[in-house]
Amino acid sequence: MNNIMLHTGSRTTQIDHIVVSNYGIFVIETKNYKGWIIGNEFDDYWTQIIFKRKEKLYNPIKQNFGHIQALKSVLNEFGDVNYISIVAFTTKADLKVTANTDVVYTVNLLKTIRKYCNEIISDSVKEQIYNKLLSLNIDNKENRKEHIHAIRNNLAEKYKKVSDNICPECGGKLVLRNGKYGQFKGCSNYPKCRFTLK
Repeated sequence: MNNIMLHTGSRTTQIDHIVVSNYGIFVIETKNYKGWIIGNEFDDYWTQIIFKRKEKLYNPIKQNFGHIQALKSVLNEFGDVNYISIVAFTTKADLKVTANTDVVYTVNLLKTIRKYCNEIISDSVKEQIYNKLLSLNIDNKENRKEHIHAIRNNLAEKYKKVSDNICPECGGKLVLRNGKYGQFKGCSNYPKCRFTLK
């Protein structure tokens, strides 16, 4: 299933791809970035490097975690279904990512899905999940526009907090720290809050 948009509470969630299978529900976030992509499982942001230019991107593993939480809430009657997060980049990217979650090139997507071979969902439940998601999909031009607008507002709010040295996660103060790879900003409420900005 492609471009699924769901309402959860007052928010909308847009999911690139979902594969409903006997082996679990694969939730796939696709990215079309060039250059080096550097990051790990728990960073808030990853870094894209093209020549000497550095850009930040929100950690797609965390992004996909939000998608899985939304799916769990709308599919709660199906109990303990296995949700498998996969982040897939096109081969234009050079991945330098450390993570337990599958972060792969799109050309290896099928191979990654096929490594899961433990049947846990029956054909009838698989059909019910698929039909439920179809009925909940609100993807249309208007909703997509609203969703993008909400994301932009959210990002603008986050950037404003960061520029005011306020942690966007918990509201704590951002302080300059020295790390293994140089200086970075981190939340003063560490270790309770692990927000960092390199």
